[in-house]
Amino acid sequence: MSAPADHAQDARATMNRMKRYVITSVLTALLAAVFFFYPQQFSDGGGAAAQRRGVRRGVKPTPALKTRREYSRFSHATNEHQESCKTCHKTPTPNWKQVRDFPDVADFPDHDACVRCHRPQFFKSAQPVICSDCHQKTSPRDSARFDFRNPVRPRQFTIEFPHDKHQDVIARREPSIPTVTQTVRLRAWAHSQSVFYMATQTNSLRYNNCEICHVANTKPPVAPSSGWTDGFVPAANMFKASPESHDACFSCHWKSVEPTKDNCAGCHKPASPYLPTGIPERKSLRFTHVREQHVKECTACHINITKSASVKGLKPDVPITSCTECHNKEGLRLDVSGELIALDKDAAFVCVYCHTSDVGRRNPPASHYLISGRAPVKLR
Repeated sequence: MSAPADHAQDARATMNRMKRYVITSVLTALLAAVFFFYPQQFSDGGGAAAQRRGVRRGVKPTPALKTRREYSRFSHATNEHQESCKTCHKTPTPNWKQVRDFPDVADFPDHDACVRCHRPQFFKSAQPVICSDCHQKTSPRDSARFDFRNPVRPRQFTIEFPHDKHQDVIARREPSIPTVTQTVRLRAWAHSQSVFYMATQTNSLRYNNCEICHVANTKPPVAPSSGWTDGFVPAANMFKASPESHDACFSCHWKSVEPTKDNCAGCHKPASPYLPTGIPERKSLRFTHVREQHVKECTACHINITKSASVKGLKPDVPITSCTECHNKEGLRLDVSGELIALDKDAAFVCVYCHTSDVGRRNPPASHYLISGRAPVKLR
């Protein structure tokens, strides 16, 4: 080969190497720039982001596992349990004569109410878990049920009770005649048929008001978890009872006045599960309703209750001024002033005439000082 041809070939080879070098350099620079400005694309997170984008482009995600049902704890909040109450609850229940003296719901629904939806759970084993919601033992040979309502189970409903409307009803009833040893008929208002309340009065006055529903309590109060303060155990009849069954309501609301026995939702409203307290909160725990001097028209002391449109948050709310007529009156008794004087002498004195020591060792409220004609003082 001639020298000029060799020279031209060498020149072309050199040019090709230069082109490859330039292209390689440019590509390297571009990759370095991408890595510098977008480092997350090459990290684990970037890979995860790419995978997530891939899912959005059509890859189906793994389906979430269904929440496991707790069949041993029936809940009215479950969507499938939102049917009409009478779908499961029958009024009255077959056992009402053994439990009540009036037709009432006194037992859990029959098996049919549950089996229609939960047949697989009913026949899943020899001891189905679902049975433990009503039965004391999950055994085919022991059909004993828990009390209805089960006292250790949280309540799932609160009662929608228009307190003010019922006060109006009571006010429209025929008043009783306050004489000794007589039987008085208290005619119920808002009835389509004649319903009479019989009240036997013996050596006491019977007022036609709150005590129609809030009768004298007969059940011994349940002790607080911490025990009775000072060992003082209040007698059952120191308290007034609140209606706990339908009898106080069905005298009017059986068929004639809404909400009737078939309209459970008219009174029972879903609520967060709660356990009712065994004893009402009382600051004057030593007060008793059955003492002769305390038997009077209820609103003479419970003056603020008449304003309440609901029982939600309702408290007895008896101001100290309801007590002054008897317990802090010149020439009669000075119980409140007497204990305040004892506190003047000894700041460690505990007021125990009305209170147990958990309340009596606190600073007396300003209201106690004011009814005694004194300026409030904080002693401890």
